[in-house]
Amino acid sequence: MDGSLLYVSRRLATPADVRDIVEASRPRNGRLQVTGALVASRSRFAQILEGPRPGVDALMDSIRRDGRHAGVEVLLYDDIARRRFPDWTLAYSGASVYVDGLIRAVTERAQARPHPADVRRLVRGIEDLARAGL
Repeated sequence: MDGSLLYVSRRLATPADVRDIVEASRPRNGRLQVTGALVASRSRFAQILEGPRPGVDALMDSIRRDGRHAGVEVLLYDDIARRRFPDWTLAYSGASVYVDGLIRAVTERAQARPHPADVRRLVRGIEDLARAGL
């Protein structure tokens, strides 16, 4: 069964770094049979990765070691019956105020874990951006 992982991180990447991330990730994700979507704000990343757990885990290991990210936090990692992004090895959306607000809602909080409704809004926002054709 496939897994679906949602993480957020602090963005340390320049715009050129982000382009490099997207260009390198698409073929690598394809080889690992992983699909998903990446959204960015000026200071944060949020990404959903879907596919065989060994592939998702390998990508997360790489992301955690990547100096263009800091404070990587996995918010969800669930088994899924079907993928949200079956046609995207990596859908990408650049910085926007909308994305910034969605990510901020799950990262700037008083509780140890984000509110489930905020996480669901972030997932829906990522889905909406991917459907819009990014």
